[in-house]
Amino acid sequence: MLSLQAQEELIDTTTSRVAPADSVKVVKHSPTTAILCSIVPGGGQIYNKKYWKLPIVYGALAATGYFVWRSAHKMTVYRNEFIYRRDGIVTMQNFTLAEYSDENLLEMKNKQRRNLEISIAATAVVYVLNFIDAMVDAHLYYFDVSDDLSLHWQPLVMPDYTHRQYAFGLNLQLRW
Repeated sequence: MLSLQAQEELIDTTTSRVAPADSVKVVKHSPTTAILCSIVPGGGQIYNKKYWKLPIVYGALAATGYFVWRSAHKMTVYRNEFIYRRDGIVTMQNFTLAEYSDENLLEMKNKQRRNLEISIAATAVVYVLNFIDAMVDAHLYYFDVSDDLSLHWQPLVMPDYTHRQYAFGLNLQLRW
């Protein structure tokens, strides 16, 4: 265990040796490191020791990834069906889509493309929120939340000497 004395030297209390102050490095919790760790989703949360956020990060990425995959798959099915009909390839046609016209297929394909774009944007937002969360947690890593955080209120009566009357109000005190 190290203790600081007179800001000049550090004393190692386990071995009773004196170490020069320059030889000991103070490791701070860095927001930059948290952001760099967040390149791998959840890495910043692990760096900040917020392990309970990992299922949220991976769940959100899995959900948006699923919607990307589903929209891309459906868009491909509708596009291929339209191409097969246009080229007259009957053997490759999907007979569950036989009830739809060519215009309906194009409309459904365009709807799925729009859903795909929205899903990709949602995935990007979740990925960026992963960075923001890690950075904010790293900034607040040493934030002290003491038990003395309180709000006190009491009624207040203030005399108004110019009009010879009293004003009533509320006095709020926030202690932190």
